[in-house]
Amino acid sequence: GRFSNLILTEGDGLIVDCLRRIDSTAAGERPVLPGLKYRLPPGQGKKLLTELSPEQLKQLCAAAPREAKADRWLLDTFSGMSPMLCRELALSALGDWEFAVGDGGARLAQTLETLRGDMEAGRFTPCLLTDGEGREKDFACFPPRQYGELYRVEPYDSFSKLLSDFYTRRDRAQRMGQRAHAMNKTVRNLRDRTARKLEAQRRELEGTKDRDRARQFGDMITANLYRIQKGQTVLETEDYYSEDGALCAIPLDPLRSPQQNAAKYYKDYTKARNAEKVLTEQIEKGEGELNYLDSVLDEIARAETEKELQEIRQELEDAGVLRRGKTGRKEKRLQSAPLVFRSSSGMTIRVGRNNAQNDALTLKQARKTDLWLHVQKIHGSHVVVSSDDGDVDERTLHEAASLAAYYSQAREGKNVPVDHAQVKFVKKPSGAKPGMVIYTNYKTVYADPDERLVKTLAVK
Repeated sequence: GRFSNLILTEGDGLIVDCLRRIDSTAAGERPVLPGLKYRLPPGQGKKLLTELSPEQLKQLCAAAPREAKADRWLLDTFSGMSPMLCRELALSALGDWEFAVGDGGARLAQTLETLRGDMEAGRFTPCLLTDGEGREKDFACFPPRQYGELYRVEPYDSFSKLLSDFYTRRDRAQRMGQRAHAMNKTVRNLRDRTARKLEAQRRELEGTKDRDRARQFGDMITANLYRIQKGQTVLETEDYYSEDGALCAIPLDPLRSPQQNAAKYYKDYTKARNAEKVLTEQIEKGEGELNYLDSVLDEIARAETEKELQEIRQELEDAGVLRRGKTGRKEKRLQSAPLVFRSSSGMTIRVGRNNAQNDALTLKQARKTDLWLHVQKIHGSHVVVSSDDGDVDERTLHEAASLAAYYSQAREGKNVPVDHAQVKFVKKPSGAKPGMVIYTNYKTVYADPDERLVKTLAVK
């Protein structure tokens, strides 16, 4: 933190040096300089619970302002208590940590006396608090009740193990977030650039639709060569291609001969016709690229480990989207296994983690009779239900569909359409990007993403 300091002192308390020097001009701060005597920071005027007798504690709580919020009063009155502990004490004494002290002074004193007894006896329970996705949120020396079902409480045998796990996991999550952010930024820039290029190509293609008019102008100029004078800028002639034969004005280049003007329009027609073919191919390729990059962004958003992010980068390098790092040595190929689940009826369900794994799961590992599922028309994981005879019971089908919905862009949605077909009806077009397939002979079911079901069916 910006107010942290590191101070080295000699045996007699004289300051040898410090990381952050503070002279006497700093308002409200004690001077910290080499050669000065080290002094403790000024006290906050708070009470130490361990230094109060039971009678003093009762008197202090009885004198608490009735209108003061209990947790806030505890925090402002006692030293060494965290906001979480003060909320927990208020909850235990008054039934809700947001209540005012009111006439609960005696109950607060009794709760504090119990805390002191636990402290003196060493009765503590190291606890890690995690959210629904397993991310560490906080730690405590007791199982807190103030969060209800919001956080999961995981007890530990020792504070050392608790703190080691908390900071290790938090640092890993921060690194994961940084890498995911950097990769997401790179892929999103590529995606936006592809989208802009695609839009420009579509506009250019739209402009080729009038190419027949250029050919018609060339024909009409050729038919009227004898009427065109040198330096003429416009040819007014009957429009042979109009139903009513109305007059039309054809722009001419005065520096070109009549034959050259006709040739120019024929050339424009040929150029537009060829451009239509090329642009159509480029737009089809660009749409595939855009769709693929959108799927990668979805993968990054759902990645849960650094290994998964590394596999996504490996996939992007294999697809030619990112350049391989110049490390001077051949990097080891990562190949993690799909997620495995067991349905309520005992059938095995596998879920791909990324596009490369989706391809391997669907096209190499799955049998032709297995059931394949995927959310309809949006990005998500390939899901395969192993089946020897091709039969999948109704409950397993809906559980697999719920998994497909959960591991997709529709994770926060409801009633998500999920297509399912036998693997033999799923094909990969030649030259298609990783994870991209086409399928036929399918049916559609509707399912809700269910995190609890995911945890229940997961094979450890």
